[in-house]
Amino acid sequence: MNNNNYSLLSLPPPPPSSSPLQAKELCNLLNCFLFHPIYNDSTLSFNDNSQKKTNTSTTSNQTVSLSAAGMRALIYQLQSIYLRTPIKLFRPSRFDYLAYVRALANKHDNIENKPYRFRTHSSLGMIINVVRKQGWKFIPDQILPPLIANSATGVILYATYLTTLDYYTKQHNKTKTKTELQETDGETTTTTGRANFNWYAPIDTWRAGFVAGAVQSLAAAPVDAIYTRSTVAEMLEGSHENLWVFGFNKLREIGLIGVFAGYGFSLVKESVGFAFYFSTFEIIKTQGYNLTYKLINYYKKSEQLIKLNLKKLFKWDDDKIDEKLEKLEKYRSMKILKSSFILIAGASAAFSLLAVQYPISKIQKIHLSRLEALDVYNASRFVGNSSPFFKLYYNSYVDTYKQVLRMKQRANITWFEAAYSGFVRNALTTIPATSIALLVFEIMRTKLTDNFEDYNDVLEA
Repeated sequence: MNNNNYSLLSLPPPPPSSSPLQAKELCNLLNCFLFHPIYNDSTLSFNDNSQKKTNTSTTSNQTVSLSAAGMRALIYQLQSIYLRTPIKLFRPSRFDYLAYVRALANKHDNIENKPYRFRTHSSLGMIINVVRKQGWKFIPDQILPPLIANSATGVILYATYLTTLDYYTKQHNKTKTKTELQETDGETTTTTGRANFNWYAPIDTWRAGFVAGAVQSLAAAPVDAIYTRSTVAEMLEGSHENLWVFGFNKLREIGLIGVFAGYGFSLVKESVGFAFYFSTFEIIKTQGYNLTYKLINYYKKSEQLIKLNLKKLFKWDDDKIDEKLEKLEKYRSMKILKSSFILIAGASAAFSLLAVQYPISKIQKIHLSRLEALDVYNASRFVGNSSPFFKLYYNSYVDTYKQVLRMKQRANITWFEAAYSGFVRNALTTIPATSIALLVFEIMRTKLTDNFEDYNDVLEA
């Protein structure tokens, strides 16, 4: 150890006439400072402050790392729950929040009799023009209620679906594990059902979708009753301050029994529709992706085998392949394939939902058009007596069935034509728009996931 090392530590060099014992003590003292981390050279002293700083800094680093990891895990879980089923964008809105806006825009600007212009006929244009004339209070009074209703029903639908799906999947995996243990005579050779791209059993997704649709129909029954019993002319009369007051007054007018009048159609439509909706999405997203991925891998392996045999046959030189570039290309191809199947699965799920709900909705409209007349009849004849209400609402289903039969015979068409007339036009106007929205959504989702993965790599480095 030379004199320069001593000068860095502000220590005087040992005297040449030091005894061996003194030299040994001095070397131990130097080793104590030279071979331990020093966090602030300018405040170096020969007391225990350096050791305390070391412990404090280590504890601080551990605290920061744990806090960052906890926050990252929390954000990632929230993001994964929200983005786990991107078919949200394929689900059509349950309540039209622009119905009242369109009515007011037509009242003020007569847009129905004018050619289409983005400034006056688009959703944003109509809202801006109406807000200019009605004031900013129009947004919380008339636009927010249906938006909140849509958000609430969506949260109920997807929260119920995810919870029920996890429950059914755990039960399914327990049964599968017991069966495998019995077949292998007690050997623990179990396999996970989610090894490939969040795989779920089709029967589990169908049952979970059925339960989620039923719960959503029950939660949305009051709002459905308000919308089906309301007319645009009634809203434009101005007898109510906002949609909140209008909704409460309408519910008091209808009553509890009237809220669930016609609920049978909603229950069947929502439960069966979303059962096929979720099961179609999960099957195509997982099974379709896995099958296509296996076919692509088989094709690539066959191609590599042919190239290897040709190299051996013609004695070609081996091409140098960048392994990092090859891994990056494989990673990008997998992401593109996953995104493509998410788009296809979402469009197919929307199609299956429309295919189930479209004919039921047509019958439901006929049924609900008669309920308001029944409400008026009930209010005028059976005041304070609820038992005839049940009888009338029950008979309304029979009357609706007879009305549908009369309409079919009068039109002289088949049941399929009666159920699905106009379906193609409705599907073509619904699915492409949501497909574009989901494409943008998937790009943002992929970018957000990449950011989380990069952050994870930095923390683990």
